[in-house]
Amino acid sequence: MRFPFIFLLFSALTAAAQTTAPKPLTIEAIFAEGGVTGRTPEDVHWTPDGQRLTYILRNDAGDRADLYSVDVATGKPTVLIPSEKLNLLAPSDLKIKNERDRERRTRYKVAHYHWAPDGNGILFDAQGQLWLYSVATGTAVQLVTSGEPSIDPKFSPDGKRISFVRKHNLVVHEMGERYETPLTRDQDENVLNGEVDWVYAEELDVRSNYYWSPDSKQIVYLQMNETPVPTYPITDYLPTHPTVDRQKYPKAGDPNPVVRLGIVNAKGGKTSWITLPTQRSEGDPSGKRPREARDFYIPRFGWLKNGVVWAQVLNRLQNELDLVFIDASSGRSQLMLSEKSDNWVPVNDDFSVLASGDKFVWTSWRDGHTHVYLYDFDGKQPLSRPAQLERQITRGDFEVIGIDDVKQDTIYFTANAEDLRQKSLYSIKLDGTGMKHISREPGTHKISFSAKTDWYADTFSGAMTPPRLSLCKPDKGCGVVWNSRSIDNYALVHPKAVTFKADDGTTLLGTLLVPPQASAEKKAPLVNNPYGGPGA
Repeated sequence: MRFPFIFLLFSALTAAAQTTAPKPLTIEAIFAEGGVTGRTPEDVHWTPDGQRLTYILRNDAGDRADLYSVDVATGKPTVLIPSEKLNLLAPSDLKIKNERDRERRTRYKVAHYHWAPDGNGILFDAQGQLWLYSVATGTAVQLVTSGEPSIDPKFSPDGKRISFVRKHNLVVHEMGERYETPLTRDQDENVLNGEVDWVYAEELDVRSNYYWSPDSKQIVYLQMNETPVPTYPITDYLPTHPTVDRQKYPKAGDPNPVVRLGIVNAKGGKTSWITLPTQRSEGDPSGKRPREARDFYIPRFGWLKNGVVWAQVLNRLQNELDLVFIDASSGRSQLMLSEKSDNWVPVNDDFSVLASGDKFVWTSWRDGHTHVYLYDFDGKQPLSRPAQLERQITRGDFEVIGIDDVKQDTIYFTANAEDLRQKSLYSIKLDGTGMKHISREPGTHKISFSAKTDWYADTFSGAMTPPRLSLCKPDKGCGVVWNSRSIDNYALVHPKAVTFKADDGTTLLGTLLVPPQASAEKKAPLVNNPYGGPGA
């Protein structure tokens, strides 16, 4: 008699589940703190040895957070720093009263913490106050006690110094010492040393404007002079007595900040300014008239190796992008390659030098799609000649969205080869053979490889799949380490992928979300949300 009873009980529970009304999806639930699926992990970073993945996870209200660590050997997350300590070291950005300061940290993803190169310490940016946390002892000490915020902090590669920007100037703090060394001393509020202004942060996706040399002896930085840039008033009406903040903001045709690259010794001294190659004149395709210095951007730069800097130079029309190599001691520069277009050239985030030191990969839209190209240069004397194109590595009717890593003879990259609406991980050999589709689920994959191992972190979401974080290996698949709250209780409508033709025959792709009550006989209002900006 037990079996019929169990069967009847199971049938009753099933029937009850089938008749349970779905949970209503309300505006309040969507826009509540944490949303429907909960907050996602913040600041996902690999430890320097590549054996652990760490991230900050906050509660729905955002006022409590823990720093989690996931060992690749077990795949299980554990709390490395509990909320009782982390609330001081990485306070919620929601507590920042100044709306523009809060916008800078949240919109531009200011990192809350940085691992020390030896993996023994963690540098926390507590809204401009810097703390050093010891992993061994579980205690933290405040490194900088200035009332002025210290922004964009970084460890030197050898871990002996910490650099940051304070009051528009670069400063270096010696670890274990009480003193600090200003590297720049400009008093003009319009001069920014190593700092990112609004134009570069918003329009060029720049997050930092200074970098340490590999040997920790020098810093290359971008100086921006905003004197010619018009000022735009921003009124805050929330206080009883509204305040006005004045933002340097160039409207179309207004002057941009004047920029130049400089190299300074990490122990202080005079900056050596770099002279870039003469760029082609705006509005003068022949290049016979040299451009004024203020008419270009330097959206990306860094160190090729000790003594050699690389930089991308973009003209104001944003239809010519040059890659240059620069000798740090003399300031002499060499044009390595140039991308030109009649319309628009995007900033390149995929410049990566191979381990051999005499080749690099680069992405370009020159054949009508963004693909990966391999270049050769003189590794011993990088400025002796321009780079030479060796081969086009990827080909096809798809876009390479970004290069994620290069390991030995294999490139790992994100692309939309299966469906232009999706972003998946692929791999291909440097000789252009053996392209593989690695991601196993359709949707959007954001990849972060460990520098020391074959492991990578995959932040994934799909049309009907909330975000989740997984640890993966290209040849072994993935294991989930964090998952969003389920949406199964909501009667959500699956978006419909649509394809249609424009008047000129171009195939257009779209996503249509149809209300549940809509039918072929009943009309429904349509909201069309296009964005015509470049890179969308």
